[in-house]
Amino acid sequence: LLGDGSSGKGGTKDSKKANQSKKSNKDDSDSDSDDDGNTQTNTHTDENKPIHPRQLQKSPHYNTLHPYMESFFKSTLHLLTETGKEPRLQKFVLSALSKYIPYFSSFPRSSKPLLKACVKLWSAPLDTSQDYQMVRLQAFLRIRQLAITQPFPFIEECLKTTYLSYAQRSKFGTASNVTTVLPTLTFMGNCIVELYTLDYASAYQHAFVYIRQLALHLRTALMKKTPESVSAVYCWQYVHCLKLWVAVLSAAVGGKGSTASVAHDDDDGEENERNDAKLGGGAGKDDEANLLKSLVYPLTEIILGTVRLIPIARYVPLRLHCVRLLQQLAASTESFIPTTNILLGILDMKEIGMKPL
Repeated sequence: LLGDGSSGKGGTKDSKKANQSKKSNKDDSDSDSDDDGNTQTNTHTDENKPIHPRQLQKSPHYNTLHPYMESFFKSTLHLLTETGKEPRLQKFVLSALSKYIPYFSSFPRSSKPLLKACVKLWSAPLDTSQDYQMVRLQAFLRIRQLAITQPFPFIEECLKTTYLSYAQRSKFGTASNVTTVLPTLTFMGNCIVELYTLDYASAYQHAFVYIRQLALHLRTALMKKTPESVSAVYCWQYVHCLKLWVAVLSAAVGGKGSTASVAHDDDDGEENERNDAKLGGGAGKDDEANLLKSLVYPLTEIILGTVRLIPIARYVPLRLHCVRLLQQLAASTESFIPTTNILLGILDMKEIGMKPL
């Protein structure tokens, strides 16, 4: 403080240089911390990446946080099931829950109740307002996220519950409520197609079982020809199920299915592929897609058998629906499926040439 002017100037220059160096070091440290923070944020915001339960158990704070996390998940499930007719609150809870879905892998007792609650919201038949459509969308996004992030058998539970909910809801998809129920069924069908293209191996097993059920209903109707057996085939529920499986096979065979994969190092490729398969990922392989392609022929025979069950003029609209499904399969598989004789058979009916009453 009491030095001469020259030393004061030199001191100020040195102090300026020191301040600049400290500032540059601070900026560098801030940039490094920002970079580290960004990478840490990116790892935490990857909501569709599976987290193995053992990875969570290795954390030193796992035993302390485990009861709090379990209580939080149970409270969230209770809130979802008790919100009633509050679509905005349901939408908020479902959207906020997306960050915590990967951690459900350590809580298998809470995963299935969450899936059940999401499927119930996704397939709710009462509310068709615009606000509740967002609830349906958020519920499906959580179902898809559960299918990707939870250990392997859980994706099969997702495929099963969603299809059964769709089949149950398709009973009400008639021509009388075309403006209310049919848009919801179309949305649900697109969601199921998205789920079934996540894992082709699991999708093949479920598609085989449910397509076989359709074939058994058709065989019973062909053998007995009773009103009950025929009504089980000639109904909107059967037509919607055929439409759904045509869409699933067309998406899988046509290569339009989505895949869920995680980037890994080349050294651990085989092990990571096994882990991805166990955690619900690793779909999109050609050999697995060929499994679903093998179901195109039996599904085509079921549709043709549905057309030939009762060839009368009353069921001409149903035959036209079946022709559309066959042409969709032919276009997606790039194969020839004859439909001309079905269309010409309609023109040969005597009711076509009769004068209108």
